[in-house]
Amino acid sequence: MTLKITPLGDFAGAEATGVDLREPQDAETRQRLIDAAVEHVALVVRDQTLDANSFAKAVAVFGETMPPNFTAFSHESEKDVSFVSNTFPGKTGERVYHSNYWHTDHTNRKEPPNFTALYALELPESGGGDTGIVNMRAAYDRLPDAMKARIDGLQTVNVFQGSASKRKSHRYDTSKRRIDDVPVIHPLVRTHPANGTKAIYMHQGKVENFVGMSPEESQDLVLELLDMAIQPELIYRHEWRLGDLLIWDDRATMHKAFANYDLTETRTLLRTLVKGDKPY
Repeated sequence: MTLKITPLGDFAGAEATGVDLREPQDAETRQRLIDAAVEHVALVVRDQTLDANSFAKAVAVFGETMPPNFTAFSHESEKDVSFVSNTFPGKTGERVYHSNYWHTDHTNRKEPPNFTALYALELPESGGGDTGIVNMRAAYDRLPDAMKARIDGLQTVNVFQGSASKRKSHRYDTSKRRIDDVPVIHPLVRTHPANGTKAIYMHQGKVENFVGMSPEESQDLVLELLDMAIQPELIYRHEWRLGDLLIWDDRATMHKAFANYDLTETRTLLRTLVKGDKPY
C-alpha cells in the first residue's frame, strides 16, 4: 500500500489513503501522517477496520495516548479509549447532543492533548452527525490588529466548568472525574511547538476568566472573539463514513459535533487523546 495525502479544503482538512493502521508503520510513514495532521489541522484516515484495542494502537502513531477527564464513558479494557455516544443520556435521562459547540479538549490539564482522534462505530441511518474542525491558526492570522493587540498576552484560567459560561458538557453532571478541579492557566494565544505559528487556544465552557478580568467580562470577550474568528471557509466539516479515523491538532483548532441528526437514531464513536506539553 502507498500512503497518499490529499487536501480537502484550503484551510482545514486532508485525507490519507493507502495505509492500514492495524499494521506497524515505519518512521517515514509515521512522520508523514503527523506532518499532515499538523499542516492541515485535521486528517481523516480512510477505510480502517478497528476495535478499541487496534484504535488505541493506530492513534499511537501520532504519540502516546492519555486517559480522558471523565471515567463513566471509558472502554472497559482500554483506559485511554472512551465512547462518545448519544445513547449516554443527559442529567434528566434524555438523549442529548454532546459537544455541539466550538471548543478545544481538556484545557483544564496542565499538559493538554496534542491531538484528539475519533473512530465511528455506529452512525445515524438517515445521515448527519458531522464533526466540524476550524483552523484557529488561520483565524488568529485574520483578526484585526486591534483585536490581536487586545488578546496577545491574555491568559485563561481553566476549570472543569466556567461559572459564567453558558456552554456546559453533559459529562460534567453525569460522570466521575479523573483529576481534581484545580484551576490551570494557559495563554489565550498559543505558539505551536512544531512550526512556531500562533493560534487562538481555549475551551469556552472551561474558561473561568481571563487573568485580570471577571468571569462575566471574560465570557463577553470569548463570544466576541469567536464571532470574529470562526468563519465558514476556515471549517472542515467531516461527513462520517464507517471506516473513518478522524484526528485533529488541538493546538491549532477548535471542534464541535453538529446537531444535524435524529436523536432517536444512534451515533457512537470511539475517542482517544494524544499526550501534549504545557502550552506557551
